[in-house]
Amino acid sequence: MKTAASTIAALFLVLFVLTTFVPYPAARESAQAVDFSAEQIDRGLQYTFERRFFFWGATALHLALLCVLAMTGAGRWLADRFLEWTGERRILAALGVGMVYVAAHELLWMPIGIARLYHAQSWGMSNLGLVDWLRDHAISLAVNSAWEAVIVSGLYTLMIALPRTWWLVAPIAGTGLGVAYAFLAPIVINPLFNDFTPLSQTEWRQLQPRVQKLIGKAGVEVEEILVMNASRQSNHSNAYFTGFGSTRRIVLYDNLLKKHSDAEVESILAHELGHWQHDHIVKGIMLAAFAAFLGFFLLDRILWFAVERPPWNLQSPADPAGLPLIVLLIFMGSWAVKPAENCVSRYFERQADQASLDLASEPDAFINAEKKLAADNIANVAPTPWNVWIFATHPPTVERIQMAKDWKEKQTKKE
Repeated sequence: MKTAASTIAALFLVLFVLTTFVPYPAARESAQAVDFSAEQIDRGLQYTFERRFFFWGATALHLALLCVLAMTGAGRWLADRFLEWTGERRILAALGVGMVYVAAHELLWMPIGIARLYHAQSWGMSNLGLVDWLRDHAISLAVNSAWEAVIVSGLYTLMIALPRTWWLVAPIAGTGLGVAYAFLAPIVINPLFNDFTPLSQTEWRQLQPRVQKLIGKAGVEVEEILVMNASRQSNHSNAYFTGFGSTRRIVLYDNLLKKHSDAEVESILAHELGHWQHDHIVKGIMLAAFAAFLGFFLLDRILWFAVERPPWNLQSPADPAGLPLIVLLIFMGSWAVKPAENCVSRYFERQADQASLDLASEPDAFINAEKKLAADNIANVAPTPWNVWIFATHPPTVERIQMAKDWKEKQTKKE
């Protein structure tokens, strides 16, 4: 166990050094080539550099907690206590072990979270005071804990009822939960944090005719275009599409509408419509379901291996003492698949960018929007290739700008 823990720690140390300290001058040259100033580049690099310490600090504490719970006798001890207190009710005992894990993680993470808030304030990126931040965090913690309790209860119910075949059913159940979450998030969860107002009822209502025309051109059914009061939390500019079935909608940040021209907003909206045209939410859920089959199969094999073996000494895969090991495996698995997952995400984003250019036919507005978004969000416009490979869900800003320039050049040649 010590060797395994040391190997994991060494791996994450290498990733920390590689993604935080190793420069890549070619990225700076590429950013300057598309007219980003040296000041903008340096500002984005410095902000990202400083934020990395919060990210890796939180990651290190999380990993250390999981290793203590999963790779020592702590998980076994906790499970025995909760089994005793609950009269050997394994689902309740698993929820008890999970509660201890969440509480311990919260205590370790809270100082970093507060420091991260004050850091964002110092850079002008957060508009929340400590009290409001704590309120939002408490709501998020409650929602996440309730959702995770449903997942743990469902998982242990399956493992108890179907000890040999649970891993075949779990991906199907998980996909159902994923669809339910995608359906409910826009109408139940998101309104807990922000107000959402139809675009036609805001000060930017003049955009509605252009929006309707763009939607008609895209040929998609959009339930609503909503404006979110994102300025309550930060000065971040963004837009996103969300929901499933009848709850599908596009959300525009009020910060975005305040800082961007109508043409730029239309270009960004066309990008979100591109996600719809390509059914990215549905495809994402299907890909996740496929990956889940492999993941749950491997999890089943590992849990059987841990039966009657120290330090876990599981009585069966459904033993609550195995929950910390399950969480650790999920943590490690998420890192293992992160490059592939983000590669798919960047592919989806490129498709949406292409749709934006085709639908709005405003390459200059697209380029201006990307530059403004980078400035508004203090984005790192000169990332290293390994940071893009590991962390980036979107193509680098420079690549997106170059894509628009190439599209414009092709259209000019056609004309």
